[in-house]
Amino acid sequence: MPLIPGKAPTREDWLDALLSANGSPQALLGEDGRVLVANPAFATLIGHAPGRVEGLWLAEAGLPAETAEGIDGLRRRVMATGTPASTTGPLPGFPCMLTLTPVMDADGRTGAVALLADAGAAAGAAALAEARAEAAQARADAERARTAKGKFLSAASHDLRQPFQAMHLFHHLLSGRLTDPASIELANKLEQAILGGEALLRALLEVSALEAGLVTAKPQTFPVDELLAKMLEEFGPEAEAKGLRLNVHPFDAHVTSDPALMERLLRPIMANALRYTLKGGVLLAARRRGEFLRIEVWDTGVGIDPSNHAVIFEDFQQLGNPGRDRKQGLGLGLAIVRRLGQVLGHPVTVRSRLGKGSVFAVEVPLAGNDGDRSGDDSGDSEPEPAAGQSSFAAAPAVTGTVLVIEDDAVQLEGIGLLLRGWGYAVIPARGIDEACAGLEGGAAAPDLVLSDLRLSGPETGIDAIQAVRARCGRRVPGVIVTGDTDPDRLRSVDRSGFPLVHKPCDPTALSRLLSRSLMAGRAGSLPPVRRPDAACQR
Repeated sequence: MPLIPGKAPTREDWLDALLSANGSPQALLGEDGRVLVANPAFATLIGHAPGRVEGLWLAEAGLPAETAEGIDGLRRRVMATGTPASTTGPLPGFPCMLTLTPVMDADGRTGAVALLADAGAAAGAAALAEARAEAAQARADAERARTAKGKFLSAASHDLRQPFQAMHLFHHLLSGRLTDPASIELANKLEQAILGGEALLRALLEVSALEAGLVTAKPQTFPVDELLAKMLEEFGPEAEAKGLRLNVHPFDAHVTSDPALMERLLRPIMANALRYTLKGGVLLAARRRGEFLRIEVWDTGVGIDPSNHAVIFEDFQQLGNPGRDRKQGLGLGLAIVRRLGQVLGHPVTVRSRLGKGSVFAVEVPLAGNDGDRSGDDSGDSEPEPAAGQSSFAAAPAVTGTVLVIEDDAVQLEGIGLLLRGWGYAVIPARGIDEACAGLEGGAAAPDLVLSDLRLSGPETGIDAIQAVRARCGRRVPGVIVTGDTDPDRLRSVDRSGFPLVHKPCDPTALSRLLSRSLMAGRAGSLPPVRRPDAACQR
């Protein structure tokens, strides 16, 4: 309230001026709840001009009825008890925290109530609410971005691997028909370009998925020997081609981990062990350490200087390859190992010296008391990679009729040409309906089904194989091929029990897998048929 020029201010004038200068909203409520007096800050807060709220009830002043009633309830309590009261938080239409204080009259009774609004608390509460809302929005935006990125990477992984798979198949077919040395040399260079591009694509997609948090571990209990056998199956031919001994020591124990992610973690370690070992061999073994199992990869390779033990796990780091020769890898393998170890919660360590070989180890929890069966192998003795024989044997080649289910026409043609070149009879199909239709009318049942995992619509290769089994009335062997890296889809294949081949696949490895699957089917050693689902009843 401004002072009147030319008039000596009284004490009441100074009090009015002090009240008006106060930036915190304040008002005095009478015995009937009307506003006796209010400062400009209070009037502005409720949307009135200064001096226009005196004599009004709070509801008349524009506050929501619920808010006005709440404040008046506090006022009545203060009037009755003579003790202050406060709101517990901002009220609708009145965002300030309020404190109501009794004002005594000349007789010592509560004659009015001072309403004090804490603008600072209101601002803080509003800021906190706004910050919380922004954080919630940011989390929602991040989740939408993560979901969108996941869909993009999954689609990119599948769709970009398809042409690489076709290039692998047709290159393999073309190379088998070339006799001219110059043409063969060109075909070899083409193969190097295909392998280099595919390796870079696969590594970049995997790093992107790990960085985006799209890969999560789903631990389960499984025998570690299954994991060791898969590594031997995958890397045995490469070791043999280099004249190296690849030995695997089985270990009778169950571990708790994600088997699919464990495969992805061990694969780069095994690849590096073979790449940097020129003579001697590589050993894959497991050793119990208390409640954990150490899965170790030993090699007699070139070794790593201790000063570089941390560096090798960084992105695009390759020791001894300053020219970035792609034949020596991309420098992303151990970076992927590091990230997968973090996702799984399994420590990954390395022991190595230049010229003395290397030992990479990953520590996995044992399941139950399985480790007690073999004792605690906690000594310091070092297995010799160059000694002993493998505990797993490869299967001889066999042929038969293969039903190939693939919704991509180019892929279907390429796989068909490849299999016919190996002596198989081929039944091509673009989906489940076409595959089942081809088996009607007394047509001979296939000896094996080779199906892509992602078919058109909601169909999967698992559904396709189950449908063919239901139509044929027997356990036809099945093999799944996929370019997908989505962990949930890969786990669904693992649960199905069908062998899995990743695109782009090595034709030689595919040939061995088909032979073993056919032999298992003819020997009656396939897993039991699950109950057919809706897709199998077509």
